[in-house]
Amino acid sequence: FHPSARPRAPDFAPQPLSPAMPPKKLPPALRKTADGLASYAAAYGAALAALGLAGAAAHGFEAKAMHGVYGGCGGLAVMAACAAVIRFGSDRSIVFAGVVASLVFELLFLIVFVVQALRSVLHPEKRGRAALFALNTAASAAALYAGAKPVVPQVWPVLKKKGMEKMMALMKKK
Repeated sequence: FHPSARPRAPDFAPQPLSPAMPPKKLPPALRKTADGLASYAAAYGAALAALGLAGAAAHGFEAKAMHGVYGGCGGLAVMAACAAVIRFGSDRSIVFAGVVASLVFELLFLIVFVVQALRSVLHPEKRGRAALFALNTAASAAALYAGAKPVVPQVWPVLKKKGMEKMMALMKKK
C-alpha cells in the first residue's frame, strides 16, 4: 500500500446555489422580525430576573426566598442565549431554532408560573407570593404572545401543507 495510492478527499469547495434553492441567509424583512424577537426575548429574561429579585427583596433576602433570584437569573441566562442565537444567527435554520427554543422556554415558564400561582392561592401560608406569581404568569403570557404573533402566520401554511401531504400519504396506504 503506497501513500500516493490512497483515495483523495473530495474537494469541499462551496457549490453555487441553484436558482430553485432558497437562500439560507435571512432577507431584510425577516432579519428585522428576528431582531424584534431577540429584543423581546432579552427583555423577558430581564423581567424574570427583576421579578425574582423583587420577590427576594420582599422577604428581606432570606435564604428561603433566594431561589427566586436564582431562578430569575437562570431564566435571564436562557433567554439571553436564545436572544443571542436569534440576533446573531445568519442562517435561517439557526435563527428559527433560536425562536422555537425561546417559545418553548416561555411556554415552560408559563406552565410553571401558573402552577405556582395556583399553589400559592390554595395554600394560606404561601398567599404572600401569589401577586408575584401572578406577575410572572402575566409576563410569561405576554412574552409568549409577543413571540408567537409574528412566527405563527409564517409557519402555519408550511405546517398545514406538510400535514396534508402526510395525511394523503396515509390515506393512499390503505
